[in-house]
Amino acid sequence: MSKKKRKIKLGRRILETLEIPEEAYSDTAKITLWGKKTLLLEQHSGIFECGEKRIRLFTEPGILRIEGEDLVLLELSDERLYVTGKIESVIYER
Repeated sequence: MSKKKRKIKLGRRILETLEIPEEAYSDTAKITLWGKKTLLLEQHSGIFECGEKRIRLFTEPGILRIEGEDLVLLELSDERLYVTGKIESVIYER
C-alpha cells in the first residue's frame, strides 16, 4: 500500500473517531430541501443553465437539474446557493 493511500485511510479514521461529519471535509454536494419551495445546495461548482422552469448546476457527482415553476436563485456564493419557487423535481443527470 502506498504512503498516500495510508495517509488518506488514517485521516478518515481520525475524522470518524472524532465524529466529524463527512460534509465538513469532502467536496460532495449537500442538498437540503424545505418542502417544495426552497432548496439549499452546498459545494457546487457553478451554474450551467438558469431559467424560471429549469436550473442546472455543476457539482462533483455531475450536473444537478432542478425543475419547477417560478424558480429564482435567491443567494449565490462560491460555497452555496438557494433556489426558491415551486420545486417539482431534483435529479442528477447521467
